[in-house]
Amino acid sequence: MSADDMPLGLRERKKRATRDALADVALRMAADRGIENVTVEAVTDAVGVSARTFFNYFPCLEDAVTRPDPDTAERARRAVLDAPRELSALHALREAIGQELAHIEEDHERWELQTAALRASPSLLPGFLAAQGADERALVAVVAERLGQDPETDLHPRLLTHVTIAAVRAAVELWVASGRSRTFQSIYSEAFASLADGLDD
Repeated sequence: MSADDMPLGLRERKKRATRDALADVALRMAADRGIENVTVEAVTDAVGVSARTFFNYFPCLEDAVTRPDPDTAERARRAVLDAPRELSALHALREAIGQELAHIEEDHERWELQTAALRASPSLLPGFLAAQGADERALVAVVAERLGQDPETDLHPRLLTHVTIAAVRAAVELWVASGRSRTFQSIYSEAFASLADGLDD
């Protein structure tokens, strides 16, 4: 068992719980009243921690709303690199992102709150898109690393990453539009089956 596979220690679980609580309260407040009417002090008072503690986890209030888990990209990177070599890069991406979305059905309220927060405060959108863009670039780099290609000059890693993200976005949108009458995983699997029929490495 590698260090990454070890269960989280008590201290790390407490840190993660604090970060999650801060992000949750910030998001709920932003969705309810707009980020312009939320302060770090209001968030920390609600959680029962200091402003200094908040800034140990997030560089600014907006990041707590748009980027609640900064470890997502690194987990996805490790999952792609650690995937069995016999898997295609497309399959490795599917599995890596699928792990990050494994609890989406239980966490659907967060997705809805984030949509509400972005609608209430369009000023959050550039930061949200910038965070997504950074994650996409990280995925391009790791796919290129897996394939032994150059992320700057080779098309395939960039194409695989962008169509994968498009498939994820389409699956999420259909799941929400259908009123969650189908399981997200069934739609997710269908999206990637369609991709695999026409695109693989």
